[in-house]
Amino acid sequence: MVELKIDKKDKNYVEITFIGEDIALINVIREILVENDEVEFAAVKHDHIELANPVLVVRTKKGNPSTLIAKAAAKVAKMAGDLSKSL
Repeated sequence: MVELKIDKKDKNYVEITFIGEDIALINVIREILVENDEVEFAAVKHDHIELANPVLVVRTKKGNPSTLIAKAAAKVAKMAGDLSKSL
């Protein structure tokens, strides 16, 4: 299970630190988010590859950013499940 820490949050903005995760998973979530018309901005901050945890930053035009992140993560999980079935 992924450990998360919400660093900043308001109506249309959130910064979430992914504890102990590498940047690959967060980048896939970010890529799905930027395809969503409700998302104004999505980026990953990663100060140091070995010493810092990656941070997902999302600003929305409308909609709750946490809900949109959860939907993107669910899409990633479905993609992974489809891949494992095809193998």
